[in-house]
Amino acid sequence: MDKMHQEEKLIRNLMKHSLTKMPFDDFEARMMDKINQEKRQHESVLNNIRFAWIFFFVGLFMGLAITNMTANLNVQLYGIPLKQVTLIIQIGIALVLLVQFEKLLDLSFRKKI
Repeated sequence: MDKMHQEEKLIRNLMKHSLTKMPFDDFEARMMDKINQEKRQHESVLNNIRFAWIFFFVGLFMGLAITNMTANLNVQLYGIPLKQVTLIIQIGIALVLLVQFEKLLDLSFRKKI
């Protein structure tokens, strides 16, 4: 019994000495705050990507509606028919939309490393 008691005492002593000390008193609280802050930032980025998709489609449909409304006008701008001017503008808008669509796809489906 005495031997068992000594072994228990020895194990308790060893366990007391094996505890690691934190580098700072508030280390755990600071780490948890940092983790929560990173989580909030990640959620904010996801929310912004959702808004980007919404505004992309709103802009796309508004652009299509405005283009269809101006297609039937027979107006000249500095002697150039409006249909030719709108064609140039439509090509520019299509290029911008394609670039923005590609960037949104990249942001939305990017794999984390």
